[in-house]
Amino acid sequence: MSRIRPARAVGLVLLSAVGFLPLPPTLVGQSAPCASPAHRAFDFWVGSWDVQLPDGTLAGRNTIRRLMGGCVLHERYTTPSGYEGESINIFDVSRGVWHQTWADNGGLLLRLEGGAREESMVMAGETVGADGTTSRQRITWTPMDATGERVRQLWETSTDGGATWSVAFDGRYVRRQGATYDLLFTGGTVVDGTGAPGFVADVAVRGDRIVAVSARPLDRGLASRVVDVSGLVVAPGFVDLHAHLDPLLRLPGAETHVRQGVTTALGGPDGGGPWPFAEHLDSAETLGVGMNVGFMVGHNTIRREIMGLDNRAPTDGELRRMQAMVAQAMAEGAWGISTGLKYLPGAFSEVDEVVALSRPAAEAGGFYTSHLREEGLELLGGVSEALEIGRRAGIPIVLTHHKVVGQPMWGASATTLAMVDSARAAGTDAMIDQYPYTASYTGITVLIPAWAMEGGTGAFLQRAEDPALADSILAGIEFNIVNDRGGNDLSRVQFALVEWDRTLEGKTLRDFAEREGVAPTPANGARLVVEVVRRGGASAIYHAMDEGDVEAIMAHPWTMIASDGRLTQPGIGHPHPRWYGTFPRVLGRYVRDRGVLTLEDAVRKMTSLPARRMGLAERGEVREGWFADLVVFSPETVADRATFEAPHQYPVGIPWVVINGVPTVDDGLYRDLRPGRVLRKR
Repeated sequence: MSRIRPARAVGLVLLSAVGFLPLPPTLVGQSAPCASPAHRAFDFWVGSWDVQLPDGTLAGRNTIRRLMGGCVLHERYTTPSGYEGESINIFDVSRGVWHQTWADNGGLLLRLEGGAREESMVMAGETVGADGTTSRQRITWTPMDATGERVRQLWETSTDGGATWSVAFDGRYVRRQGATYDLLFTGGTVVDGTGAPGFVADVAVRGDRIVAVSARPLDRGLASRVVDVSGLVVAPGFVDLHAHLDPLLRLPGAETHVRQGVTTALGGPDGGGPWPFAEHLDSAETLGVGMNVGFMVGHNTIRREIMGLDNRAPTDGELRRMQAMVAQAMAEGAWGISTGLKYLPGAFSEVDEVVALSRPAAEAGGFYTSHLREEGLELLGGVSEALEIGRRAGIPIVLTHHKVVGQPMWGASATTLAMVDSARAAGTDAMIDQYPYTASYTGITVLIPAWAMEGGTGAFLQRAEDPALADSILAGIEFNIVNDRGGNDLSRVQFALVEWDRTLEGKTLRDFAEREGVAPTPANGARLVVEVVRRGGASAIYHAMDEGDVEAIMAHPWTMIASDGRLTQPGIGHPHPRWYGTFPRVLGRYVRDRGVLTLEDAVRKMTSLPARRMGLAERGEVREGWFADLVVFSPETVADRATFEAPHQYPVGIPWVVINGVPTVDDGLYRDLRPGRVLRKR
């Protein structure tokens, strides 16, 4: 809106938190949030406008758009002189009033409240000047005709408590016609996601779409906001095909992902998709999300619902029920089915069961992604099994977070990649995703033989006390420490989340052994793993992979980049650095520093390739008419900062992230505007 600054107001640029609080229980699961007439009272204001003085002189330009499923209106106002201001507008259901919080680049902070009065919207509030004088502000918007193309704005002030009012501004909004832009990036190098060479171009955004990609300079006067990105890369927003979105309803802004340049993430990996499926998606949609999100239906989730943690094949009736659940989730918008055959209860499944459950997903046009049954000594068998499932079920597959675990198998990526090539040549649509690190992350029970975990933790601890079974359990754990994720060195197992003893987070299994006063041998390590489970369990980072395999897998033409990261926030546990740094690490370390990938190929592996696998429409490329999911980064400085020692660090060199046309990282500043959408496969 047009602003004439009153006496200088106190306060910094601080947006109101109204609307970003946890949802009341009555709103969780709503499928059509903010659809009431009261929520829609400001709809006439949405769009791009020229703000004119009474004589028709241009005062500035204004853009108002909906966020968070239409529950919030975001306004941005600029003038030719360089003045900028923004507001957040939201309807308070509990009180039946609209709130507006306005802040500008001069330090003004203004909060207004109000609502509809006949054909107008009236908002009022107070400001306090530097001298302590209080003044009241009242702003009225009134459509000037039935077309909605012109709106009058009357701004009045009072210094006597509202007894008398004077006019500060009386002008009009005129809806902008023609090829106008809400946001214009100029002079950047467009790397469009296809793998084609980058080229210098302007990129214009209107609403949630890219409306122009032009090698010839576009008219700056047609844009509400112009950003010079000369020397920077403009790329499609990154698509993370393997994200742990379990905390989404607690951390809906998804800051750790958005700051990496991720604009779309797929949750429900490793067999752990949400259930009930539609209810979870509806809750996320109602709350509002910081990036676009989709979900897989999880095999482990479904098997646990029907069979618990039983180590057996399903009956015919149980199999039919599980197939029906897969079909139901696909109808509700799942993008495919995920398995975690290393985890419980997936580890108890045979190939025939997984094939049978994958067929309903295939029939609905979905794909299959698998945490392989084995990634260490039996890696080749795990890859072969996934390829067989894809062939028999007739479903596209992804070998997710593909890696080679354990020193005895280092170098085996040459064989697994050849297996993928052979399967593709034979007609199986097989692809790979990968994170760019030599360490993995999962629960400490990954070191325990699956048979020992049947029935869950309680049953395991009983077996561990059974003299007839304890030696076999310890031998199995010791074997995995030596040959698998333990890396044959207790120093390679690093505690990440230990709720019963936070002082262990970031320490190693060797540190724990020394603290307990025992020699750091694999045998003692096995006993300590049992003790960790007895005390409440833990998650850990396993440094058991080789850089040569990481680079070989990354360079394969059908490998995509995916984080395997969980949403988090600074100070919570000791996470894997991939949660903060996957995508910038590839661009910095593996493109700029090591030359494993070209810039164009790296962007392809982060954008169009995963978008194609997922089946996303009109996302994954910088193309006119497609959704305005964009990331702007510096090819010279982009880098991850999170390390295994200090993981809670955001990346650098990514000043802009645009999601559905809304700058969510704005000149380096993250903004919790939640412009993302819950994406359902149709």
